[in-house]
Amino acid sequence: MPVNIKTKVMTSCLLPCLTYACQTWKYTSKIKNKITTCQHGIERSMLNIKKIQKIRHNNIRKITKAKDALNYAKKLKWKWAGHVARLEDDRWTSRITKWKGPYGKRLQGRPHTRWEDEIIKIAGPCWPQVAQDRDVWNSLEEAFTFN
Repeated sequence: MPVNIKTKVMTSCLLPCLTYACQTWKYTSKIKNKITTCQHGIERSMLNIKKIQKIRHNNIRKITKAKDALNYAKKLKWKWAGHVARLEDDRWTSRITKWKGPYGKRLQGRPHTRWEDEIIKIAGPCWPQVAQDRDVWNSLEEAFTFN
């Protein structure tokens, strides 16, 4: 089967399966590593390349011309965040997104990364207000996906 057809199958079938419900993930370095490792494995199997052959992934990506799964997943998360911020009614999705967590003392140590921490880095702490303007929100999308 030609490589371009394999790439289309990967983009249309495997990439959505790999990134299913990725809008709700918090992208820690561990999760980012898992996504890229899985995609690298898929692309190697598309070209029938074994790891022992030690072909760099940049060269494999030039041949397959596939979308980057991590950027694809982050783009979906960014679009979902904008959608939730623009909701007018009081749905549970917007209530859970705005929820600040339980009150009281937290456990000792570094706080866990939250879902919105990456969004706050790009759009600022008042990101729901920024998301109300679709043009501004779409212009910030590239900074988020390649971060």
